[in-house]
Amino acid sequence: MCAEEFKAIVNASFDNANFAPFWTYNKDYIFGMIPANSDGSRWTEVSYTFRDPDEPLIKNERNAELSYQFLLEELTKGVPFYVEDFNVNNIKEFAKSIESKSGSEKIVSVITELINNSNNYSANLPIIKNQNEIGKLMEKL
Repeated sequence: MCAEEFKAIVNASFDNANFAPFWTYNKDYIFGMIPANSDGSRWTEVSYTFRDPDEPLIKNERNAELSYQFLLEELTKGVPFYVEDFNVNNIKEFAKSIESKSGSEKIVSVITELINNSNNYSANLPIIKNQNEIGKLMEKL
């Protein structure tokens, strides 16, 4: 059931035309940050852990500022653990350049930056850049 619920979340994650979701994956889990409303003031963090038979799917909806903090934590601690060449300093510098923005603007800025300029952070950053790539997530299940 969790896998089916997760697939539904992934498939619906691009429904909000105003805000792109963020998806990254590795050998242990999939992490996503999805807009929870039309104005971007709330976001849902989603993780699906492959080796957790009891509760592989975890979802948390939060305000944009707190969601941004969780996204930044994933980018500075989670992703570098799995992506050897991920440049944490570059993502921290980018985060510093947008610190005066609102929470939703920060999330959108980081997601847009990673989608459009992923090579500035890693040669092979495992992210989903558009809806056509969500099959990569489904293959992991």
